[in-house]
Amino acid sequence: MKPAPYESPYVRFHPERCIGCADCLKVCPTRAIRIRDRKSLCLVDRCIGCGACMRACSQGAISAAVGSPERIGEGHVAVAIVSPLLYAQFPNVMPKDVLQGLRRMGFNHTIDSSIFLEMYQCAAVEFIRRNRANPIAPWPLISPVCPAVVRLIAFRFPRLLAHVIPVTRPAALMAREIRKSLLPLYALQGRPVVAYYINPCPTMAETHAPAPGAPPYREVSLGVNDIYPELMRCIDAVLYDVEPFPKTDFEYETCANGSASLVAMSGGEIAGMRVEKSLAVPGLRETTEYLHKIEMGLFQEMEYFELRTCPEGCLGGVLNAVDKYLAKGNVHRMMHLYGLGRRVPRHTIQQMYDRGDFHPDPSPLALTRLFADRKPALSLEQMARIERILERVGGYGCGACGSPDCATFAEDVARGYASLDDCLWIDNQQPMGCCGPKRPKGR
Repeated sequence: MKPAPYESPYVRFHPERCIGCADCLKVCPTRAIRIRDRKSLCLVDRCIGCGACMRACSQGAISAAVGSPERIGEGHVAVAIVSPLLYAQFPNVMPKDVLQGLRRMGFNHTIDSSIFLEMYQCAAVEFIRRNRANPIAPWPLISPVCPAVVRLIAFRFPRLLAHVIPVTRPAALMAREIRKSLLPLYALQGRPVVAYYINPCPTMAETHAPAPGAPPYREVSLGVNDIYPELMRCIDAVLYDVEPFPKTDFEYETCANGSASLVAMSGGEIAGMRVEKSLAVPGLRETTEYLHKIEMGLFQEMEYFELRTCPEGCLGGVLNAVDKYLAKGNVHRMMHLYGLGRRVPRHTIQQMYDRGDFHPDPSPLALTRLFADRKPALSLEQMARIERILERVGGYGCGACGSPDCATFAEDVARGYASLDDCLWIDNQQPMGCCGPKRPKGR
């Protein structure tokens, strides 16, 4: 029995391009990919949107499940959610010109997320300060800024969900402010609002769930590389026309300083927080290793971990258009140009914190329900069969069976998703209890 192929909300598989090389199979951190009939397909619904499979595939057989920028603004109010990392894609271009270029593309509003990143950082520092003396607080705390990291924790390290700092993520703060301040402007007109998140990696799925009685609203993910060519042309037009940056009525449409640009690269989040006992770890393999160490009880003397699944942080996202090291240099230049500073006074953050503005809803622990493995629990008989199969396969981990490792192959067989005949190292004439070195069949 083969399970129906699962379509990830974050990536898309294109079997017609797949050559069955299994490169994607080997890098998936949640072992979500299988090879069947010499093609890759996702069998289990636990893709975390890290983009590692896209990075590994040389044939373009995996792409991001993002929206199309071709119909921006048609029949709706288009709002561009701009991370400061977008500015790093355009050397020697001012952020205001990037935002103006987005307006020329058809966006009605361009919301710079810098202030929401700063608000999160200040609130996280406030949480750490208030809980340092708490004897039952789980240390170290883990940043929730990278959604792929939180999903990785939910799937592979669920006991660490309590370590994810319970402070509302910057993206959630921004979405809440848009619903509060921007939607009412168009509610009386009956005009639907679409928020386009311009992302460096496929970490966000499209949503279509407005609140009852609220004006139509949905969120769409766009890759930086999808809008880059058109945005570059629009920026060139802005620079040629020398248009002044227009004043807007919405508070968060401009970039004021270079501090938020730091968050785009590894170490930038904790640099803006000034938490002494903190550590930044970029890269999927490195992040997984450190989560293992934290789960083992190490690093309890640390207070905060900034983890990112992409190399060099968000600057290394698979959907970016510019080399991550070139982009890093652009961030440094922006910091020198704009300087570092804060827009929100500490006492304002303290007042917002006291009235609960930064309490996440749902809490990180609710991710157990949202992202838990939906496969049926293994029976005792299935678990015993897995043990017998593992004795026979020898643990070579070659991947020729179409599973990422021998343990996953044994579970797939026990669940009826694969056959023993798929393994090259099993001689089916031997009894199930037999073990020892095997030769590949046909050799």
